[in-house]
Amino acid sequence: MIYLFGSLVFFLLQAFFSASEMSFISSGLLKLARRQHKDERAKLAYQLISNPERFLATTLVGTNLSVVVSSTLATYFLIRLGITNSNLWITFLFTPVVVIFAELVPKNIGRNYREKLATYLARPFTFFQALFSPFVYAVEKVSVSLTEFFLGRERRRSLFVTKEEIKALIAEGEKEGVLEKGEKEAIEDVFQFRETKLKDVCIPLKEVKTLDYNYPVEKVKEIARVYKFTRYPVFKNKVIVGYLNIFDLFYRESKDWHTLIRPITHLGGSQRLYQAFYILKAKRESMAVVMKGKKSLGIVTLESLMREILDSIAK
Repeated sequence: MIYLFGSLVFFLLQAFFSASEMSFISSGLLKLARRQHKDERAKLAYQLISNPERFLATTLVGTNLSVVVSSTLATYFLIRLGITNSNLWITFLFTPVVVIFAELVPKNIGRNYREKLATYLARPFTFFQALFSPFVYAVEKVSVSLTEFFLGRERRRSLFVTKEEIKALIAEGEKEGVLEKGEKEAIEDVFQFRETKLKDVCIPLKEVKTLDYNYPVEKVKEIARVYKFTRYPVFKNKVIVGYLNIFDLFYRESKDWHTLIRPITHLGGSQRLYQAFYILKAKRESMAVVMKGKKSLGIVTLESLMREILDSIAK
């Protein structure tokens, strides 16, 4: 009778690991992260999920150990009863029972009651993780080593921090009420900002007041007094050759204003907005012309880039 009892205990233990695996994997990380500051069990569950290699190693060790011991004890029980061909009984009777009641049913329960069940199972799961620690450690190290060998160290790490996963968590957070609609939109604006291209935000040349290289200095000064801008792109033969800072014109002594023309940075229209911001900051320049091949599309300035950033935050 002790063999039957032991087989039942390990049968239930297998069901426990099946339910734990499904409930933890399908749990909402954002909800557990929010609850961990108020609920010690939620904190424990969140810590378990945060180390996926160790968690999966524990479920693997626990499940396989339970299956082996449970089926072995069931076989001994049948032998003690004098039943011949006990292996056939185990294969055709015990195995279907295990698959249904120790795998499918617990996994369905774990999926349907994931967060609640994960918090309740966190403490006993931690106990078994410590109990099986030598085996868990070995399986974890082998798993990590093989993953790094085939995928590389950086690739293995990136599996858990991809942009797609973050966006999925944001959608899940809004669905579960962890994030409000305004908060979700604010986070999405951050991604949108990083994906915005210069050709989409540059100021078209037809809206920019420019200077012709052949203008006399009196006309340049008159334009400066009327429009009151600080910097003006300079065209020569329909090509932007630089820009003029009006302070140079009025405060630096020069007989020829063309000598005051400063070089201007050229950026591709497909470059990202944030990349342009860093380039201008690194060069300590405040204006750039946006190009598509040899054609000038428009200009961007540090002020216009900052405006785009502030607009994305204020939305």
